[in-house]
Amino acid sequence: MATKITNNDLRKNKYDMKVLEENIDNLDFNTILNTQILDADFCAKYILNEDYMTCFEETYYLSYGTVLYKQPHITEKELDEAFRKLEQVTDEK
Repeated sequence: MATKITNNDLRKNKYDMKVLEENIDNLDFNTILNTQILDADFCAKYILNEDYMTCFEETYYLSYGTVLYKQPHITEKELDEAFRKLEQVTDEK
């Protein structure tokens, strides 16, 4: 059974990538980016993927630079590699 979380929960607690993925359709990406510790793969797959963005503000605000600024533990190289891996998976489909 999946753990159901809200944007308010994100402000109070840290969650692993699996729980965030299970709830991705119910959460605001800005809130996720500002409150959670994310990995490069999650950022490439969801945060910077326009297919998952639900409003204009997300397409305007969420950028490569914003992710690197808000998630300082992620390096530019790691984010580049995550995008390459994601592209390979997409190309294989």
